[in-house]
Amino acid sequence: MKSTALFLLLAVALSPFSFARAEEAPAAPAASAPEEATKVSTLPYERKSPILAGALSLIPGLGQMYNGSYFLGGMLLASEAGLYTAALAYLGVFDPSRRIHMGVEAVFFFALAGGLHLFSIFDATMEAVRINENLDRFQVAYNPDGQAFMLAYRVRF
Repeated sequence: MKSTALFLLLAVALSPFSFARAEEAPAAPAASAPEEATKVSTLPYERKSPILAGALSLIPGLGQMYNGSYFLGGMLLASEAGLYTAALAYLGVFDPSRRIHMGVEAVFFFALAGGLHLFSIFDATMEAVRINENLDRFQVAYNPDGQAFMLAYRVRF
């Protein structure tokens, strides 16, 4: 839905420019060779590096924030901090006098935090790949002489 809305917005925004330029410009000679269209990125997004997103996710949530998911990044950071705090509390790090033999619970929380961390790295990497694939669907091109433009949207079946 969001992709379709962006496509329609680009089509409407670029159409008046194209028709106005086509009326002003003289007709090109038929014998001239067609010039190569120049691709231009007019989208408000930029490509994301999956490797950088995964590397930034070594710090919990930072890869999601790099991809633009600030809320998810903050939630992953808070969740992982809470799980590590619970694991350390069960180990008796904060108050040794209340330490009870709860090593199994501590291992459970450490494993849960580690699994969440691995998920965070995987999610940031795959989200960067998805962002790049969505950007590759749109192509805007124009001829250098300014007489024509092209707007393309690619869909995979």
